[in-house]
Amino acid sequence: MKKTHIAALMILISGMTFATCDQSKFYSGLPTHLSGYEFKSKLSNLLTKTHRSLSYDDLHQAYTRSDRDKTYDGDNTILDMYSENPNGRDPYKFRAGQKKCGQYRNEGDCYNREHLFPQGLFGKRRPMKTDIFHVYPSDGKVNGMRSSYPFGEVGEARWISENGSKLGRSKDPAYRRTVFEPIDEFKGDIARAMLYFAVRYESRIPSFRYNDMTDGSRDQTYSTWFLKTLLKWHKQDPVSEHERYRNDQACRYQKNRNPFIDHPEWALAIWEVQ
Repeated sequence: MKKTHIAALMILISGMTFATCDQSKFYSGLPTHLSGYEFKSKLSNLLTKTHRSLSYDDLHQAYTRSDRDKTYDGDNTILDMYSENPNGRDPYKFRAGQKKCGQYRNEGDCYNREHLFPQGLFGKRRPMKTDIFHVYPSDGKVNGMRSSYPFGEVGEARWISENGSKLGRSKDPAYRRTVFEPIDEFKGDIARAMLYFAVRYESRIPSFRYNDMTDGSRDQTYSTWFLKTLLKWHKQDPVSEHERYRNDQACRYQKNRNPFIDHPEWALAIWEVQ
């Protein structure tokens, strides 16, 4: 093939890739007149069809772009939801590619890759294990303390991180066991990541192990108490500039998007819980 033809082909491919991550074009084929679980299934098909599976090492490389702090401190450090202090000085910072776990004993020792939807529930299988839209860089110590506990609102804390995230007994009367609560600034971020997971892996959810936050169904996916918490956080903590930036950058690597960042209204169009 002549060099001119190769160059033209590369330009075409580059243009196609850019168009794929363009918001308006990405969703252009969706039947948006639908709602509820019917719409959820159509959205799941889109996210699955466009998803390019990453390797576990790819995540660290992607974080050097997707998780730079461009909005809070603007210092290009790795933005960790468990150490970021949106109203003051961060207790510690992570530079991209440095202090990756590794070994840790204390907060600030290193950062690793946290699966917001616990990977033990899907047997550590790909593409779930390496899906950047629910696998976030986080402090190793705090990630270890969160373990596989559901997210929720803590009544009585038995451990508090340096930025105020808590582990303790839930104050939700519908669920009184141990939960992990991030600070208010990132509750919506986590909720939208978990809702993404429910849509992207709709067809696989019934084969996963259950825990207290899941109900095993492909439709609702999450236990009612937990889904109510996610939708509450989604409404109370609107989409941030960092989320929009991360969504765009992550798409460059994985080729799909988190639709609840682009269209927050779709979450309530899909799930209705009393």
